[in-house]
Amino acid sequence: MTDTDTRPLHVLIVDDHPVVAEGWDRITRGRLDCRVTAAASPLQAFRAWRRASADVIVVDLTMGDAKLAGIRLIERLRAAGAMQPVLVFTMHRSPIIARRALQAGCNGIIMKDSPSDEIGLALQQVAAGGDYVPADLARRIALMERPGGPARPRLTPRETDILRAMAEGLAYRDIAERAGISYKTVSNVSQTLKDKLGANSFADLVVKAIRYLDETGDRI
Repeated sequence: MTDTDTRPLHVLIVDDHPVVAEGWDRITRGRLDCRVTAAASPLQAFRAWRRASADVIVVDLTMGDAKLAGIRLIERLRAAGAMQPVLVFTMHRSPIIARRALQAGCNGIIMKDSPSDEIGLALQQVAAGGDYVPADLARRIALMERPGGPARPRLTPRETDILRAMAEGLAYRDIAERAGISYKTVSNVSQTLKDKLGANSFADLVVKAIRYLDETGDRI
């Protein structure tokens, strides 16, 4: 038996809600021998990873005002050479966002409202070097890969810039400040984008922005 067989599994939990790390203690108790380290932001997580290498990294996708901060963290960790399995722990059920997380380098995805047994199973499989995606989400990701579908709408350069900023998780005020334009202009362009992309809310527009940029090869 190796040392890794006898020591607790070190899990780095990256979530801006401290109660989540406490919840993982309850979920894994009796299922896995775990030691949990909590990080409340991508920066804290990156520093924690640098200080002491965890066995598994569990990442929420939304932290603070950044809706896809977790995806960017995964990309940064992979670019820095992190080899640990990454399990995304999220409320996002969009297959578009799930596919982006997988493309960024995560090994599994599990929903926050999943039963404790399923969450524990996802952690076990990822920790053992496997993959885990809930069956219904995997089917929806697969359906996205089918050829065909409606033609993509044409966007102006300004619309594309604002769409990219939305896909990064920026709010209207932050987009306006970055682009040097008014809040009202951002709001008006956002409504045009909703019409062009068939979105019915800001959250829906963010999802469709990610899909549009992904399909056009304009990565965030």
